[in-house]
Amino acid sequence: MLALVLAASSAFAAPVPDLTTTITAPSSYAVDASAAWTFKVSNVSTNKNASGVKLFIQLPQTNTSPTVHVMGVLGTISTTAGTCSRSGTLVTCTVGTVNKGASVTATVNIALPESAGTLDFSTTATTTTSGDPLGNNVDTEVGNPSNVTVAAPSVDTDVDNSHCTGTNLESYYECELYTSSISTHVATFEADGDISFDFPDYWGSYLITGNKLEFSYESAAGTEAEFVGYGVDASCWEGMTYFPDGSGGYSSYVSPYRVCL
Repeated sequence: MLALVLAASSAFAAPVPDLTTTITAPSSYAVDASAAWTFKVSNVSTNKNASGVKLFIQLPQTNTSPTVHVMGVLGTISTTAGTCSRSGTLVTCTVGTVNKGASVTATVNIALPESAGTLDFSTTATTTTSGDPLGNNVDTEVGNPSNVTVAAPSVDTDVDNSHCTGTNLESYYECELYTSSISTHVATFEADGDISFDFPDYWGSYLITGNKLEFSYESAAGTEAEFVGYGVDASCWEGMTYFPDGSGGYSSYVSPYRVCL
């Protein structure tokens, strides 16, 4: 008897929609190159359409303050149903009805910069139709663009260093949003791995390994700055410079750098 009651209850259960979201990264993409990310909302219900569906896409964010920007150059944004609009780092796609067993896909084209932090994407979907279980409405993905190998100089070569300084910054892209904050200086990468420049009582050394550049600036007091960066084109690296505080730690200030042969 109990089995019959349970079966009857299941048979007459009210139909509900069931939205899921999925983020798909491009199969391959290079740093600073536009690539298409897709964000899908599906109604996996077998018995109920979902009305008033919205798909929310959170794009990677800068660490600039007080204004937060998209971390990357945005291209076109499109959807297979409805319309999409952007406010700050959030894209909202007003999809409308997603029938049972159907899906809608939004596409965002974006060029991601070199970043010391994570390039986080997330998405969620909502519906005005009641009963949608919320556990599978959210998805996340981390951007990981590939870098470029830059050939080490075989002779003494002047390099241009552009940088800005602040706290919590993670990418030279953040400097480029505020060009008045950028400073530059010229150094010489010597063929033997040393660095020289017109700063009295300072010297340095560098190491290029594949797409990675590391260098440090030194003085009689010890290491003044440490840089780690990765190739973004055939002649430039971007990355972060950190400042030892003399007690085994680092200053809260950092400098995103762009270093070009």
